Amino acid sequence: MNKLSRVIAMSLFGLSSSAFAAEDESGHNRALANLDTDGDGSVNFEEFQARGGQSLSRLDSDENGVLTLDELLNARPGRGPGNRGDRPEFEPNEEQVARMEERRAAMAEQAAARFQEMDTDGNDVVSLEEFQEANFLELDSDNNGLLSAEELRPQRGSRRGPGGNRGGRPPQA
Repeated sequence: MNKLSRVIAMSLFGLSSSAFAAEDESGHNRALANLDTDGDGSVNFEEFQARGGQSLSRLDSDENGVLTLDELLNARPGRGPGNRGDRPEFEPNEEQVARMEERRAAMAEQAAARFQEMDTDGNDVVSLEEFQEANFLELDSDNNGLLSAEELRPQRGSRRGPGGNRGGRPPQA
């Protein structure tokens, strides 16, 4: 997975890595446990907001509290196992380079479209509030204003539908 797809994934889910932890051996969803501060078995938007600022700060390279499209497109994911630094160097042929460029262009288009979705006031920057709302709505697959353990479980390989789950519904507090 290249850098841009990692950045897109981070912006889509907007939760700290601890919030997206997989189920533990006892079957309890740690994401729910980490976010559900009132212990009612679901996460409302206020609970979600309390933990969501960390994700924006990882993308906000100039640390001004808002995200620009340039920051989203140029964000660098952290180094870790499986990143390019851990792989042996290889020289792609012309066909491979062309395919990689096509994928990069497609991902840049997807990132730009996602950025425009998040920028609800159209001012060409995504505030923390816009970022959190977009990510909450993306996760809220049943559009009830609450996140369940199932909705917090990572969904591998897919956004939860074209354009997310916006549906025009603001999250409930």
